[in-house]
Amino acid sequence: MHVLNVGVRLAPPRNATLRNVVLCARFKQLIAEKAATCISPTSNTYVIQFPAGLNCTFGKSKADFYGNFTVTETIQEPLELIVITNRCNLNMRTCETFNKLTLTRICSYINDDKGIFASFLKSLEPDFRCPIKPGVYFFKNSTIDLSIFTMFPLEGYRWQSSIKLISKSASKKEIYCLNSQASMIWVRKP
Repeated sequence: MHVLNVGVRLAPPRNATLRNVVLCARFKQLIAEKAATCISPTSNTYVIQFPAGLNCTFGKSKADFYGNFTVTETIQEPLELIVITNRCNLNMRTCETFNKLTLTRICSYINDDKGIFASFLKSLEPDFRCPIKPGVYFFKNSTIDLSIFTMFPLEGYRWQSSIKLISKSASKKEIYCLNSQASMIWVRKP
C-alpha cells in the first residue's frame, strides 16, 4: 500500500493488490497420516482381504490405491457402513467420540454410475458392482479426492476414523474394517 506523508492512504494499483493476494493465498490441505485394516480377532476372516496390507499412498488431499484385494464370498444387501470418528488433540493425549454415521443401501452407492465414488469404483478391474462377486480385484489408477473435507473446520485436531462394512443378514458379519488417521493444515500456495 502507498502512504503519503500527510497520513492519507491511497489504494494500491489494481495489479499490485491482486499480486499480493495471490502471493499470500493460503488453502487447507488434508494430511492423511495412516490407513490400515483394523486389527481384531476376526480380521483374518474378513470377506475383503488385502494380501500385502492396504496399499495406498497419500498426497495433497488425495489417496492413491494400488495392488489388489480379494473378495472371498459374494457381498450383497442388506449391508451397512458405519463410520465412527474421534477427535483428538494434536499430541494424541486425549480423544473423544465426535460423530457416528450409519449408511444403508450400500449397493445403491456402489452401482451409481454418477455417484461420488463412481470414478474410483470404475478404476477397479474387473467391474466392481453389487452383488460383489468373489475374486481378485485390481486397482488401476485408483484415486480418491479427499479435498471435500477441506470445506469443514477440521484444523487443530487429529481425526481417527473407523469404517466398518457389515452384512446385516442373519449372521451380522463384519465384512471389512478400516482405521485411518488424518489432520488438516493451512499451507501457502507456491
